[in-house]
Amino acid sequence: MHDVRETTQGLRITHRRWHDLLDASGEIDRVLGVTRDYLATFAPEHLARLPEDCRPGRIKGEDDIAYWSCRLAQYHHRDPGKPVDAELLQELLNYFLHAWVRISQIQRNHASCH
Repeated sequence: MHDVRETTQGLRITHRRWHDLLDASGEIDRVLGVTRDYLATFAPEHLARLPEDCRPGRIKGEDDIAYWSCRLAQYHHRDPGKPVDAELLQELLNYFLHAWVRISQIQRNHASCH
């Protein structure tokens, strides 16, 4: 039997949960924690389907969220000889853009309270 989690499609099925967790995060540290947990769900063979410079590494702070949002958004398929999992790339981009927006919302909410 084929394990659905082994495919990009399987990852997309569980993807909504991560967006819900981002929406429920009220603190930047929580967004960072959710992001670390999300990235931990990707096996090395999944990330190997992406160009090396599009594989998010350790997330230490909110600047990393902004960096990966920009990095993934700016990716251009440069080497047609190397296959790229476009769906996985798009999934990561969508996630990081959502996390970046959520951090901005949290910052704005904190600024209006002070």
